[in-house]
Amino acid sequence: MTRGEDIAYDLVLVLLSISLLILAIVLIIICRRKPAKSDDHENQLEPPVKLVASSYQLTDIDAATDGFNHRRIIGKGRLGTVYAAISPRGELVAVKRIHPQLVLSNAGFGLEPAVKSRRRGCQRAFIFA
Repeated sequence: MTRGEDIAYDLVLVLLSISLLILAIVLIIICRRKPAKSDDHENQLEPPVKLVASSYQLTDIDAATDGFNHRRIIGKGRLGTVYAAISPRGELVAVKRIHPQLVLSNAGFGLEPAVKSRRRGCQRAFIFA
């Protein structure tokens, strides 16, 4: 390469580096910008939730989940296992069976049942220990 080509090559590299640095700064500024409060907008998108807690006999829950059959498992988590069941009214519901060691230690019970009961698509959540 000649001296002129070296200078042109270095100039292009400097311009590319500066462009990348400016792009990074702009992206950081955009990402740090706090989003406008849209609580009202979000509440309008979600349908109203009817929080209902019903009490069922253990025999009804056992029958609805086929004795907590492993084929009815729809999820496992830190607190327990979730089973699909049919309620006495014929509705598809989720039954959560809490791990026995958590029940004995009374650990891990906080907001999770309230949060999960607000999810769309699940009309009712039973919690069984």
